[in-house]
Amino acid sequence: MTQQFPNLARIDLNQLLALQAILEEKHITRAAARASLSQPAMSRVLGRLRSALGDDLLIRSGVGYERTPRGDRLLQELEVLLPRLNAVIGSNDFDPSTSQQCFRVAGTDYAAAIIVSGTVRLCRQSAPGVRVEVVGWTQDSYRDVEMGRCDVALGVGSVPTLPKELKVEVLYQENFVCLMSTDTKFKGKRFSLDEYLRRPHAVVATAEGRQTMIDRPLADLGKQRNVVLQSPYFMSTALSIVGTDLIFTVPMRIALELSKLANFRQVLPPQEISDFPYTIVWHPRLGGNSEQAWFRDQIRATVK
Repeated sequence: MTQQFPNLARIDLNQLLALQAILEEKHITRAAARASLSQPAMSRVLGRLRSALGDDLLIRSGVGYERTPRGDRLLQELEVLLPRLNAVIGSNDFDPSTSQQCFRVAGTDYAAAIIVSGTVRLCRQSAPGVRVEVVGWTQDSYRDVEMGRCDVALGVGSVPTLPKELKVEVLYQENFVCLMSTDTKFKGKRFSLDEYLRRPHAVVATAEGRQTMIDRPLADLGKQRNVVLQSPYFMSTALSIVGTDLIFTVPMRIALELSKLANFRQVLPPQEISDFPYTIVWHPRLGGNSEQAWFRDQIRATVK
């Protein structure tokens, strides 16, 4: 076993707990109290960790200590790893009312506003000790789920970069609507493709600098939008189009929320822009974990 995982032979689980305390506190005495050790004992642990990991981990800075770059990376990994180890070693019986689990969700601000917000409200009712951390969407989000850095990813189900090893479930079908300032001149209920392309656009870029579910079908037709404003955020972009001639094409569910911020006019996009599946993605290794299954159920209940 040590041949398969040679690095693990250099430290034990208790040292990982001490390492997390040291890196979070950046103070030997406070870390020692947190780990129920004396200050000299914690100093010896820090010395062994420095030797085993080949890094200072903490360095003096003014009157205190700062983490080294590797110390920062280790702390980020420990925040994900230790709760998982605790769940693996502990009983599989899950009691939401006493759980202190932190669930990490990868998603855009659309997912945070439409799904995570409702999920948190449900969690607070039956599991007040549970925490939810939203991790911003990147091109590596599915990889983060695959590697265990996130518990679930909420995203567009038809994106082709989804690893085959992951579990995918369609939560619902979503469709687009165009938001415009109320004084924008247009008489119809739906844009033709030509009219849509003639107008200036505000865009939330979610992948590769574009809004995939809109720009990809347009690209297949050899077309592209006249993008005047590009942003990663729905709320700020919506507020930015007020009093302008910009069109902001967004999923219907977020359009309903954004319309609470301002009195937008809604027009349907061209028929070439179709609806799309919105999905939850997780790794099969979490399939039998009762905590993870419960959390996915909260997400499902929210979208219903």
